[in-house]
Amino acid sequence: MRASLLGPVLAFLVAAPAVAQQQRVVVLEIDGDQNNKLRDQIEAALVKAKVVEVIPLDDFREAASKKKLNGAAAMTVIGIKRVGKQLKLDAAVTGEVGEKFKVVIFDRVGVELWTKELGVKKGLLSDDFSQKLARAVAAAAEQGAARNPNEGASTEPGPSASAGGDGDSGGEIDLTGAAPSEPPPASTRRPGGGRTVIAPSQRSSGEPVAGEEGQRDTDLDLERYKQEKRKPAPRTFTVSVSGATTWRTQCLRPGSTELTSCADFDRLPMAQRPFGTTVTFTPQVPYLGVAGTIDLFPLSGLDSPFINGLGLTGAFVYGSSVTTIAEENQAGMIEEKKVNSADLGWSAQAVYRVHFAMGAGLPQGIGYAGLRGGLTSRNFNIDPNAGVPLPSSQRLFPTGLGFAVVGGDVALHIVRFFRLEAGFSWFFNPRPADEQILGFGNLMDPTGGATSTGFGVDVGATGDLVALGKGMLGWALKARYLSFADRYWGQGQKWTVCNAQQCGGLGEETYLTITWGLTLGF
Repeated sequence: MRASLLGPVLAFLVAAPAVAQQQRVVVLEIDGDQNNKLRDQIEAALVKAKVVEVIPLDDFREAASKKKLNGAAAMTVIGIKRVGKQLKLDAAVTGEVGEKFKVVIFDRVGVELWTKELGVKKGLLSDDFSQKLARAVAAAAEQGAARNPNEGASTEPGPSASAGGDGDSGGEIDLTGAAPSEPPPASTRRPGGGRTVIAPSQRSSGEPVAGEEGQRDTDLDLERYKQEKRKPAPRTFTVSVSGATTWRTQCLRPGSTELTSCADFDRLPMAQRPFGTTVTFTPQVPYLGVAGTIDLFPLSGLDSPFINGLGLTGAFVYGSSVTTIAEENQAGMIEEKKVNSADLGWSAQAVYRVHFAMGAGLPQGIGYAGLRGGLTSRNFNIDPNAGVPLPSSQRLFPTGLGFAVVGGDVALHIVRFFRLEAGFSWFFNPRPADEQILGFGNLMDPTGGATSTGFGVDVGATGDLVALGKGMLGWALKARYLSFADRYWGQGQKWTVCNAQQCGGLGEETYLTITWGLTLGF
């Protein structure tokens, strides 16, 4: 009986040191890893290879939570340093995946052991590379155990894991045969969340800071991390100056309520058209001018996303050109005149936006969605000495300054240099000025002679170019389309017929403005 037990006992005694010396490794969340599929692949490869003891990620999260680190904050160098000693970690695996997988392995005190970029397909490693990576992790964990034998007291960095080691492990570390990477910079990407945190162990000589001093530095780093992770906020002040190119059209047609557009009138045979002068305005060339915007968020420094998005926004556009006005008389003859005209528009609105971090790159950009409302105006002024039938179009009702507008905006940050923006505006009765109504409607009518509707659509793109002191210089390319529909009521000075068949008429006016220029934000 004793002889029969001798073999298993000897086998256990031989195997026991190996089991006891097996390194402990955790695989953290990986930045850009959809549904944690790459993390799961790496963890499965480590479990299958049986080269290290894999610590469940839930155990790491629970330990970090007790250190008041939750969510993304736990998946950082700070998290590793806070719980590495408690969990007796020898290595923590993390990284970032995109077109390639940049794997980074840290020891228990947050010092980088090894990093390498590996090819991926659909976010996963090949089976061969996942197996080699498992052996690389085991070798790096051995390095981590050797560098921190007394719970992080050893401060001298060990040799790079890619330089080799005993047995086969060193040869498997350098997966592509390339030279090992250089030591990490002072700032290390936050694994799995796209932020930057400062590792005290990497500030100067690469040595970790132990004891109370290290704890104080870690607390400071956590505070910096919290500052970076606070709710995204807008820039306090942003101004843009742009060139502007504007195309404007306008038509006026006599008729009845059965006609809903100028196109309806133009489709009628000449004999069936309502009686009265028709006016068509088409620019031969676009208006060239300038435009500008101002965004002001005085509460942007506050941490609350429900407050820091309150602000003001304003815009203006000005352009001038020589354009052609065509007037068709009752005999069907068309007369054309060239006149000088100017285009002037402005807006002033209160705005509320909810900002959010999004997009590729570090630091992440800021997108937003919001609502706004205020006053706006669009005026088209024609030389009063031109002697043309079309009066200026001044939409100032009802305040004498402009009409009410409400709208919404959204911005989607793709990368630092490119952000998509879109907006929609709805105008409340942006009727023409009395001067225009006199010719085509009756100011004494209960409607005031005219009623109007209108809307605007904005689309474009912006981006940052270069930092200027505390500000950021950027670019902007945008398009704005405005549409106004007017209904005239009663007998006017030009449309004199007002009976059961026809009375008043309709008008349409559109603006298309392209702006291009620079922005400066603080």
